[in-house]
Amino acid sequence: MGLEHVRRTYEDFGREDPFFAVLSDRSRRGGKWDPKAFFATGREEIDRALAELRRLGVMPDMGRALDFGCAVGRLTQALARHFDDVVGVDIAQSMLDVAREYNEHGERVTYALNTVPDLERFEAGSFDFVYSNITLQHIPRASAEAYVSEFFRLLRPGGVALFQVPDGPDVPLGSFRERLTSFWRGPVRRFSKRIRGKAPVEIHYVPRPVVEASVRRAGCELVDARDLSDKPRRWTAFRYCVRRPIAP
Repeated sequence: MGLEHVRRTYEDFGREDPFFAVLSDRSRRGGKWDPKAFFATGREEIDRALAELRRLGVMPDMGRALDFGCAVGRLTQALARHFDDVVGVDIAQSMLDVAREYNEHGERVTYALNTVPDLERFEAGSFDFVYSNITLQHIPRASAEAYVSEFFRLLRPGGVALFQVPDGPDVPLGSFRERLTSFWRGPVRRFSKRIRGKAPVEIHYVPRPVVEASVRRAGCELVDARDLSDKPRRWTAFRYCVRRPIAP
């Protein structure tokens, strides 16, 4: 399962209702989000995220940050209030076009289109902070796993990645069970949503053991894995905090 259907879905969102695509409040559907209120939610989220890093004792340098799955820049703009240089990456050009319209930080914020399952356009060790929320869950598992590994590659010594992704069965990629689950969460879910008049978004996962193994391979440290699940529990999602140690 590739990324083309993901790209098409979010290109449509970017042209039709980009703010609602990011924060799907039914009362704001159809262009009813007030931009000031919308971007204020990003500032609140990033303030909470940085407070969490302080609590964990892993504040990175405030140099360069990456917002993965930036869409219209809700969090990119918020990160620019704290970091010297911020890059927002997204799969949909239409989303990035809107993001550039709302950029308030000049050349300190840049936006980049990325439609492949890697971040090779960026050099290893080139970011102090990598952030991603409510993005990886919409990406097929194989690509999501690849992006998670890339997060760690991009971290400078002392750098931190803070990202959210659902958990799920730890079965091998390519196995019958994994392919069946991906088919159900991908094409079947998209079809079901289309016939009900809903946006054809998918919900995928990366097993926690896979994330932890990726952390070890990268020579990083898993600082925290917070369970974000709703109660009663319908599905499990974790917010991972990963740090690249500073060499002695």
